[in-house]
Amino acid sequence: MIKKQWPILAVGLSAVLALGGCAATEAPSQEGGPIKIRIAHNSNAAVLPARIALEQGFFEDEGLDVTFTTVENIATLPPALGKSFDIVQTPPTSLIAANAQGIGMIGIAGATIDIPENPTSGIVTLKSSGITSIEQLEGKTLGVLTETGTLHTAARFWLDKAGVPLDSVKIVQIDGPAQADQLRSGRIDAVETLAPFRGTLLALGDTTDLGDPYLEMAPELGAMMWGAQREWGEANPEALDGFRAALASAIDFIATNDEESRAILMDYTGLSEEIIGKTVLPTFDSALRPQDLEIWLEAMRKVGGFEGDIELDDLIPAAD
Repeated sequence: MIKKQWPILAVGLSAVLALGGCAATEAPSQEGGPIKIRIAHNSNAAVLPARIALEQGFFEDEGLDVTFTTVENIATLPPALGKSFDIVQTPPTSLIAANAQGIGMIGIAGATIDIPENPTSGIVTLKSSGITSIEQLEGKTLGVLTETGTLHTAARFWLDKAGVPLDSVKIVQIDGPAQADQLRSGRIDAVETLAPFRGTLLALGDTTDLGDPYLEMAPELGAMMWGAQREWGEANPEALDGFRAALASAIDFIATNDEESRAILMDYTGLSEEIIGKTVLPTFDSALRPQDLEIWLEAMRKVGGFEGDIELDDLIPAAD
């Protein structure tokens, strides 16, 4: 089996830390004033409830003063907790790997789940490539958002299940906004993608979606969540409660305000109105899903070379 490292401690850490100064464990706030929270995330659609919570004042309603920083490679964020950021968007794989490497990180809220009725990720190819099944990716070049995230872990799981030798697939890392250009240029034969970038690719009209890698792992699966430093979370339970309540309010808002929600998505992703209009929004769910961590840990060990010792029950104490 090909060993794959989970290099979250060093990759890009200096750049991430440069985005903000060191911070104490206590959430900064004035006496009787709002609790200040620094949040980092990337540009995918899973972030939409948090951005809506800011725009619609749901964070303010919960006594929170929130600022956002966009960091596309969110695998670099766990080491910045307690220094540059208080809460970060994280895949379960990074949460598991961070704790295995000694970073005290906990899951504090869910973000999205993939379900058969609403798949939001995929492996996409050009119709002209002739690739119509996952088995045909043997010997091909696959574009990925990150090699340490849930989407690539799920894709490797699917490739392995389909009998494709993992070392036969060449991997090229490509940011979401560049996926369409790189696919059409011929630099890659297929690309792992997720909302809203999946919508961009499918709107081209000359692409084929091979399927949702997450749904090859389980009938329903959460692939994105929010995390915080354990020490910070234990010291600031009111901040965590307020954060979760604001997300829940935002999810309710999305259900009844589609046009306004898409306008906010367009603003922070920079995608066109046409693409955003065609994007299928994820199934948002702020609940923590401890059952999913076991699925991810098994996949990390099976196709990711992960060998760390980890107690999964310790990673989401807020679910108790």
